Amino acid sequence: MGGTSVQDINTLLAVAIICLLIGTAIGYFIIGRMRPEQQNRAALEKQFNDMQRQQQDYQQQVSHHFDRTGELLNELAESYRSVHNHIVEGAQNLHSTGISPLQAIPEGRPVLDNKPSSLSPAAPPLDYAPRQPGKKGALHEEFGMDSEKKKSDHIEPPVTPHA
Repeated sequence: MGGTSVQDINTLLAVAIICLLIGTAIGYFIIGRMRPEQQNRAALEKQFNDMQRQQQDYQQQVSHHFDRTGELLNELAESYRSVHNHIVEGAQNLHSTGISPLQAIPEGRPVLDNKPSSLSPAAPPLDYAPRQPGKKGALHEEFGMDSEKKKSDHIEPPVTPHA
């Protein structure tokens, strides 16, 4: 009977080791599925990268659109200039005096320039009356009263009409 019990123990140990390995593999698989933060992080990174790519594509489309719009507006202005100068030339040649009130538009100057303007931005309008140093401001209650006082100092008596 001793041989069967050692064989039973070996079989039991083999089955236990196999069950332990299978249980470990199943546990690792379940734990991997139960960690959604890693999967969520990978999904969020992919979504973020996709959105960044879409944003860059959109910015390129907008830039291309405005570049093309500028080109088309320059072409339109050149066409207008050509028509206007043609009318001016016709008016000068066909007018009886040869003098036309129309003047030609100079060529070669682009209407829209892609370079930023070197002019300083315009200041917004003031919503108050600025005051000069040493003088009363426009909102002061005595503003402008000095000139009226001088006139009132030299009041002449009324003249009675002669009947």
